[in-house]
Amino acid sequence: METEPGPTTGPYGSLNAVLPLLEYLQNEGFDPKSILDSVGIPRSALEDTETRFSVENFESLWQVASEVTGDPAIALRVSTMARANTLGIIGYLSSTSVSVRSSLELVKGLTPLLLEGVECELESDGEVALFRCNTSGKPHATLFIIEYSIGLAVTMSRIIGAAGTDPLEARFSYPAPAYADEYERILELPIRFDTDENGVLYPLSMMDGTNPSADAALRQVLERYAVDQLARLPTNARFSERVRACIVSMLPLGGVAADTVAAQFSMSNRTLRRRLKEESTSFQELHDEVRSGLACDYLTKEGHGIEEVASLVGFSDPSAFTKAFRRWTGQTPADYARSQKR
Repeated sequence: METEPGPTTGPYGSLNAVLPLLEYLQNEGFDPKSILDSVGIPRSALEDTETRFSVENFESLWQVASEVTGDPAIALRVSTMARANTLGIIGYLSSTSVSVRSSLELVKGLTPLLLEGVECELESDGEVALFRCNTSGKPHATLFIIEYSIGLAVTMSRIIGAAGTDPLEARFSYPAPAYADEYERILELPIRFDTDENGVLYPLSMMDGTNPSADAALRQVLERYAVDQLARLPTNARFSERVRACIVSMLPLGGVAADTVAAQFSMSNRTLRRRLKEESTSFQELHDEVRSGLACDYLTKEGHGIEEVASLVGFSDPSAFTKAFRRWTGQTPADYARSQKR
């Protein structure tokens, strides 16, 4: 029997999204359970790791925590204390990724597992890369979420990044608040307000440095688990984004077929294609988009050879990969790699 997502009332945050906050409150001498009570979250929620909160609960929790601690910058402060084991599957996946770039590429498709309403993009330009974290809803209502998202990106990239590297700056789309000085002190980065986006600017040396704790085998297991959880999540995330994340996870295992992806979502191939058509895309378009984007990055950012890249993006035959790559970019893989070095 096929399943369709049920109606939802708004974005949701997972228990893992607030565990760092609850631990911080406990360590500071506050009773996190009484604070949960005050915002309408039952204490029993702490006993189930699959608990999800409404965006209203999530924002109210941060607001009350800010008020009881007298700390308007609490979201930034807590974000710097987060660790893989408190962020759940996304935290573990990040810590096992081969590089900061690999981690951010993965996280942007799996964000709903931690927090919905946050849309992430990664864009390289010359010697820098920008990781954007934008939110839906009113800017003031999502202030804590923006601060927390940017802070987590900074914190996790420092955990994964090579020694001696650091983000270049953090950007916020709103005017500097009254506690603006706390941003630079807490994040230990140059801060820019009133920008076009919320995000973190990285040097390529940090993005592509090797993570000494990378574990390819473990990451592959975690990816499959994460995609399975994402497919079953009652979510407001666009269906096409969830399918895209599924394709990214399955590529290292070989070719990705539409019926295999459809099975992850407990639906038929026909339903999968219909749902994607409703979002003005198709399985083939997403498949090609994922493979071409990853192939370009592998060739130019991570320095892999053509045969290795072919395997990484699901081709058993390098000549078939070369033909597909020419269709995607108008160039052979070798020509493309050379052109990016000029």
